[in-house]
Amino acid sequence: KSPPGACPPKKRTGKGLTELIMTMSSQRYSGNYFDYKFNDILRVLIEIKEVFRNEKALVECQTPVVIVGDLHGQYHDLLRMFNSFNDNSQPDNIRPGFLTSRYVFLGDYVDRGKQSIEVVMLLFLLKIKFNKAFLLLRGNHESKSINRVYGFKAELEERFDKGDASKLFHMFNEVFTYMPLACLVGGSILCMHGGISPKLKSLDDIREIPKPLVDPNENAIAIDLLWADPMIGLKGSKPNEVRGVSVHFGEDVLEEIMQRLGLTLVVRGHQMMMAGFRCYHGRKLVTIFTATSYYPDRQNTGAVMVVSRDGRVGFKFLTPVDDKKNGESVKLANCQERSVIDSKKIFRGAHDDANDYDTGYLVF
Repeated sequence: KSPPGACPPKKRTGKGLTELIMTMSSQRYSGNYFDYKFNDILRVLIEIKEVFRNEKALVECQTPVVIVGDLHGQYHDLLRMFNSFNDNSQPDNIRPGFLTSRYVFLGDYVDRGKQSIEVVMLLFLLKIKFNKAFLLLRGNHESKSINRVYGFKAELEERFDKGDASKLFHMFNEVFTYMPLACLVGGSILCMHGGISPKLKSLDDIREIPKPLVDPNENAIAIDLLWADPMIGLKGSKPNEVRGVSVHFGEDVLEEIMQRLGLTLVVRGHQMMMAGFRCYHGRKLVTIFTATSYYPDRQNTGAVMVVSRDGRVGFKFLTPVDDKKNGESVKLANCQERSVIDSKKIFRGAHDDANDYDTGYLVF
């Protein structure tokens, strides 16, 4: 339902959506806010909620596919990532990267970065326009109790008046409760934000997780899909004392579940990786992190995983942007040359120290 006083939502035409997507994905909004109107966001949220409502907690797609890790409000990294998949075969008619690939996003679109609204709005519009080509999973930050504290609520309050910011905060979080929690790629690659659950007996256990899922703590498998971390040397699983929620799981648990479910690979996000990705347990689990220079004091590389039609795995990388080169023309890995616009890092919320306990990952 629309909040009191809001204009009735109007159904967008396909042409109008395409034009808006093209405008929003322009490089001039890399670091600069898009001038969203309350009622425009309202219409998008009403439409996208219905799209997510019609998806199970486990969605599926075939290869080829691009798997994208945490973005955390870093809109410039989202645009750079799409640009790295541009089709430049016809210089006079370049096809943007969001039209050339199928994408699975592993969650954590909001919080900490400067442009959470731009990130989530562009992805919602792409999901509405190209439903089957964009699979958007829920991350642990797509929960009201988390994004109230770590920056999303503060960004809304900075950009809208108090009443509208409060309404949008609650409506965004209502949409998040309908998002799927996992994706099965090519029948054998299981993707989620956090990790596997020791309680997972079959893929139907994920499919049957009820939506809307307002409080993930009410479902043991859901909370692990959003929060769990792997730990080398661990036998079985134990409470995740670092995060204060969910579990750490060992290689034996991962191996057992992969065999039971017929999986060849598990792909997850949730932890910043300095190289953009890391592997665990003989490369059977991969952590992907796409946001570059995530912490103000760490120049980490971002990465996305590219799975070919025949199941081969590769990576594309985003190099950190040097704040000292602000305003200069710089060459970005896998991206077109452009001028850096307001690349100064904004980090909202507290540091996540889970990586201080991250041992045992192996790089390809």
